[in-house]
Amino acid sequence: MKLNKPLLIVLGVLCLIGLFFYAISSILLPFILAFVLAYFLDPLVNKLTRRKWSRGLASGTVVSGFCVFVLTLFLILIPILQTQVLSFIVKLPTITAYVWDKIKVVISYTQHKISSEQMGQLSDAVSQTAFDALNSIAVGILNVISGGIALFNVVSLLLITPVVLFYVLKDWNDVSKNIKGLVPPKYKADTTSIWREINIKLAGFIRGQVSVCLALAVFYGIGLSVVGLDLGILIGILSGILSFIPYFGFLSGVVLSILIALSQGAGWGLWIGLAVVFIIGQILESYVLTPKLVGDNVGLHPVWIIFSLLAGGVLLGFVGILVAVPVAAVVGVLVRRALKWYESSVIYKG
Repeated sequence: MKLNKPLLIVLGVLCLIGLFFYAISSILLPFILAFVLAYFLDPLVNKLTRRKWSRGLASGTVVSGFCVFVLTLFLILIPILQTQVLSFIVKLPTITAYVWDKIKVVISYTQHKISSEQMGQLSDAVSQTAFDALNSIAVGILNVISGGIALFNVVSLLLITPVVLFYVLKDWNDVSKNIKGLVPPKYKADTTSIWREINIKLAGFIRGQVSVCLALAVFYGIGLSVVGLDLGILIGILSGILSFIPYFGFLSGVVLSILIALSQGAGWGLWIGLAVVFIIGQILESYVLTPKLVGDNVGLHPVWIIFSLLAGGVLLGFVGILVAVPVAAVVGVLVRRALKWYESSVIYKG
């Protein structure tokens, strides 16, 4: 079989580029975040340019407005979340003790099969696990407060990301034209068709899913606080953010709410309130928010999303999680195109 040398060269160059970015993955976060944000904000810049704004002025205005919005949001949420996180740390031993009491009730039914020595060892193991978890959370918070986290990454996110975001938005159309110009004329029609499909998938899923997560975070945060759950805002925001992973946000919210409710000695009113909040949240997500904001033709299966997030996290950490879904969408489009080509090929038809 004759080897296609140009194709091999292209694949080799792509492998080298991949290895290079893997080697410098620790400094990629502000740049990747800037490109992700640019993808979200580019439609707003386009709207301003259609109103006779220059591309530079529109990009600067959008970036400035976005920074002001994020700063305002942090100033509002940080004091609330700080109080709730500290309250959670205080409550963690109580929650652990309650759970252990329930475990002992279950174990008591098989007491004749477990010796007192084994019971003591199990109790010590549970206590040690709870202590380690509490200690890890406390150390993490102290590190954040003392500035022990990666200072370079924090400075990069705060200073470099807005600058990169501005230039990416300003030159977005020019970069797109230059990339399209590199495609050989023979393949331009197919490449344009593939990119259009990829763009539809990315826009439909990422922009829509982020909107769904924000809406659910607001709903759960307000709803859980109104029904009287301690740490309701913290659990609500966490549930909304984790909704990006199919079913994980809802399940984590339910489990955490049950544990907190048990620790605060919840009555029937709180239990009914929690059930109503999560039932309404699921109805909103499944029948209102996701169909309206994400759409039904995105083509990303929940299992594929979960796998891509886990794989991205293992390979590149937070950067990998950030780019996992876009890469999964691109791979999904390419695989579907490859299957269509295979079904129409001589190999399939014999």
